[in-house]
This record gives sequence, structure tokens and C-alpha cells, in this order.
Amino acid sequence: MFNTILVAVDQSEAAQAACDLAIAMAKEDKASLLLLSIVDVSKLIAVAGYEAPYPVDAITMLRAGSEELLAGMKASCEKQGVSAATLLGEGDACDEILRVAQEHHAGLICMGTHGRQGLSRLFIGSVAEGVLRRATVPVITTKPQPVKAKKAADTRRLAAAPAAK
Repeated sequence: MFNTILVAVDQSEAAQAACDLAIAMAKEDKASLLLLSIVDVSKLIAVAGYEAPYPVDAITMLRAGSEELLAGMKASCEKQGVSAATLLGEGDACDEILRVAQEHHAGLICMGTHGRQGLSRLFIGSVAEGVLRRATVPVITTKPQPVKAKKAADTRRLAAAPAAK
């Protein structure tokens, strides 16, 4: 159904859930993934209180962290038999996701949602909501797996594992 699935990722559990879902879908459709991480320096203002011009160290650290994240997620995809490419974007997250989806002819955008409310949503905004409103292709959003579900999945995994000798 989809040839290319764009997966917007960051360091969150919601992004990991989105990547896991995209991997499962890519296996079904024999699709490839495009993993996108975005360095949004405007967040430096909201989160760390920096003002322009932004400290070069902070931008360098954000880029390095994003590159490390992308490399790890790509390795995870390929370990599961799914072809994945990575891309590091810069700028407004919503605009970058939409631009990359269009430029790379993504048939689907998959991303996590943090579920921010109140002041944090007012100041940081909802990237997922912006993408949902403006995307020209289908968008799937995921939330982090609830703690109870994680514990149940871990318990099932342990029960199914062969006993150590």
C-alpha cells in the first residue's frame, strides 16, 4: 500500500512507539522507512532560555544527539529486515516534516504524540496537530505504550523465553 513511510523521531517514548508501528507496517507492505529527526533551534528559547544568536555548542549537541538517535533507529530497522534511510532536518518541526514528506513522496507519515496540554502546549505547540491539519498524505500518530501494557508485554516475553541453564 505504501512505498515510503516517513517516521518523525525524537528522543521520546512516543517516537519509539511510532517507529515500532512503522516497522510493522513496512514489513507488511514491503515499504522502506525514512527516519527524520529535526533540530529546531527555536525550542532552545522555550526550553533553555537561549536567545539568538544561539550558542554553537547547543546546536552542535542537538545535531549530534539527533544523528546518534537516527543511527540507532536505522540499525534497529535493518535488524528487523526493514530498509531505512535517515535525514536530519533543521527548522520548524511541522514545516520540515511536511516538506520532507512531499520531497520524498512519502505515502504515509507516522509520528508520536506527546499529549502536551496547558502551558507547555501553548509555548511549545503541537507538532502532531500541525502535521495532521496540513498533511496531504495519511498521518498516523501514536502515544507511548502505557506502563501497565509494557509490564504485561515484558512478563509475556519472560514467560516465553527459554529457561537459563
